[in-house]
Amino acid sequence: MLPLQIQKRLASPGKLENEFLNYLRKANAPIDQSKTIAYNVLYDTKETTGESTVDLFTGSFNQALTNIEGSYIRPASEHFLIYGIRGYYQENIAIPLTNNALPMNRGFTNLLNFNETNQQPYANSQLSIQVNSVRLNKYLPLTEFDNTETAGNRGTMYLDQPILWQGQTELKATIETNDPSIVFPGSASDDVGSFIRLDLFGLALI
Repeated sequence: MLPLQIQKRLASPGKLENEFLNYLRKANAPIDQSKTIAYNVLYDTKETTGESTVDLFTGSFNQALTNIEGSYIRPASEHFLIYGIRGYYQENIAIPLTNNALPMNRGFTNLLNFNETNQQPYANSQLSIQVNSVRLNKYLPLTEFDNTETAGNRGTMYLDQPILWQGQTELKATIETNDPSIVFPGSASDDVGSFIRLDLFGLALI
């Protein structure tokens, strides 16, 4: 039995691609006809050690911690329609292992991910997303990433309303605790710290 999504694609070839292009046209996003439509995942990783707020997909760029090439500001013709977000954390390591040598833990508060019962500070943190300074999602609890026990979807949140990240615009994903006195594990004086990674799932014009 083919997955439902594949069945729909076979029944209506090109429909999803046309809908994506129509979405871009209505958003007045420039379309380069030489580009290809593809499913894509963009990720970024940031250290959170001792912090109560961290911004991803913006700020200091480290190619080793993201699969976005060269800069967070992508070419003008490369647009990305985000329909899902997956979150991960790592604690007590010297560097974030994004190469799966030691897989990051999916989700933030699910007890399946924790050896300890204390889920602070992740259970008291939230996510906000803005594009070009327009806030599109505000204070989404990180507990939303753990609302399923299904292994394949653990740590994943699908959006009710997709987010369009146009080329040549800035996207900022802010994770912050709900109290500045609550900070993420580790300290500047230690050799180990904590890290958060976000994966953005979407349709891309690349």
